[in-house]
Order: sequence, then C-alpha cells, then structure tokens
Amino acid sequence: MDASAFATQCFGVAGQARLLTGERDQNFHISAADGGEYVLKIANAAENPVLIKSQSDVLEYLARTDAALPTPRVVRSRGGAQFVRERGNIVRVLTWLPGRLMHQAPRTQTLRESLGDLHARLSVALATCTATLPRGDLLWDLQHAQRLRPLLAHVAAPEPRDLVSTALDRFESVALPALAGFENQIIHNDLNPYNVVVGGGGRISGVIDFGDMVYAPLVCDVAVAAAYHVRSDRRPFADVAEYLAAFLKRRSLSREEQVIIPDLVRMRLAMTVLITNWRAGLYPENRAYILRNEPAAVAALKALSAGAGALETLN
Repeated sequence: MDASAFATQCFGVAGQARLLTGERDQNFHISAADGGEYVLKIANAAENPVLIKSQSDVLEYLARTDAALPTPRVVRSRGGAQFVRERGNIVRVLTWLPGRLMHQAPRTQTLRESLGDLHARLSVALATCTATLPRGDLLWDLQHAQRLRPLLAHVAAPEPRDLVSTALDRFESVALPALAGFENQIIHNDLNPYNVVVGGGGRISGVIDFGDMVYAPLVCDVAVAAAYHVRSDRRPFADVAEYLAAFLKRRSLSREEQVIIPDLVRMRLAMTVLITNWRAGLYPENRAYILRNEPAAVAALKALSAGAGALETLN
C-alpha cells in the first residue's frame, strides 16, 4: 500500500509518509503539506474491528468532553467513516501528538507531577464515557492478574519466581477482595513510558495508544502508571508519591483504594516478569527484545520486598 496516496485518496490528508515501528499495527507518520501531522494506522488483519471502533468512539468522546485533553483526534474518511477497509485490513488516521516519548525524557519531579495531573483529567473524562468495549481476556488486565499464576512455570530463575509468587499471593489475599467493592469505569490501562508524550519544559503533553482499555476500578489505572516510577533503592515509592499527590489534587481515591496501591503496583511489575518470560519461550529468536524490561521489573520487586516500611510513603 502506498501510504501517502491512500491517506490522500481516502482521508484527504496529503503529505509525505514515514514508516514507524509498531508492535501490532503498521504505522506511518504523515507530514502534510499544510503543516499538519498525522498517523495512518493499518491494523493487523487479526485485530478485532470492535476494538478499533471502541478506540475511535472513546477518542471522539474525549474530544467532545474535554477539548483541551492532549489525546489523538480521529480523522474521518472522505465518506465520514472512522476507518476504512483495504485488502482485509482496517485503516484509520489519527492526529499526531508532537514531542518525545517519556522513555526518552529525563525523569524529573515536574514530569511525574504533570503526569499525575493529566492522568486525573483523563480519568475524570473517561468516568462518564459509555462506549462499548469488546469482551475478552486481556493479559494485561490487572484486576484479573490471578489468572496468570500458571505462567510461573515459565520463570526459570529462582529469585524472580519467588518475588512474583509473593506478589501473586498478596494480590489474591489482599487486593483482589478489595477490588470487588470498587466502582468500575473505562481506564486507559497502559500509561507506560512508550504511551506518554513529553513536551516543552519536561511536562507531559499527551497520551497515546488506547488499545488496552478495560472496564476496571480506577485504582488499577493508577497502579499501572505508578509501576513505571518505582525506584530500585531504599525509597522505592518516593517518585510514585509525587505522581500520586498530583493525581489526588484532581481526582480523589478512597482510603481503601490508596491502601492497596502498593500491592497492585507489585502485581503489575510481577505481570511484566510473567508475561515476558512466557512470550520469550514462545518466540526464542526474539528473546532478548521481549525480555528487555524484565531486569527493571525484577529490581523494583526486590526493592519493594525489602520491607513494609518502604510502603509507608503512600499511607
């Protein structure tokens, strides 16, 4: 497919196309002649079209609800559709959010506080969204993390396996019963350093990739975001506390929700170890790439296992 020609013909976006890296989709950055920037996304042929529609529905809802939220905007086709089909694939165009991804930016207090503030704004907007999400078992759905216990068999090293097993035990005995009493809403579910855009002044300027959205307690979304700011020293939650304090200025969490954040963070880190080791066994030729994030997750789990005192920052 000629991405430039297709974008012009079907979406009225004329410009030069540059191929981007992507895990599931084939993505192109379109630099338009009028100065606009866009992403043309060609979904994997196995992708669920209901998922694509739900993402578009949510993005359009966010644009109507809080126009200042820096999330991608859906560019409809010349015929007014959210996406078009081409050779069995689903093709859509979104606006491009300028900046660098968080994994490329210095981790500062300003960054963490701006992330907490923007995340809270996003969660407020999503709380009233009634878009239909596709049913299915998402591996990365933290509220159902206990389903991943069989994957422990794929973690060969004793220390990571013990750390993950402990996280699972705590999740099942403490966090899981508590989650059942919290209200659900649509959550982004994947505010990792590759889905957050940083702009001028080191502040968060955008959120992308809504492909892992689920209905879940809001505290799960907080824990997912927090897991990427755990330090591997004697104060593992010091940076998380800065993010969380900014979040709580805009969006409240009950005492019960705040209490289980440490166990949810541990579980999210444990999920990284479980899922990546399992996938590395399935695709051994790509093992190094798949396991690239495991060492940091293990280091964070070790820091958190040092003692309950390390969790007091959030209490």
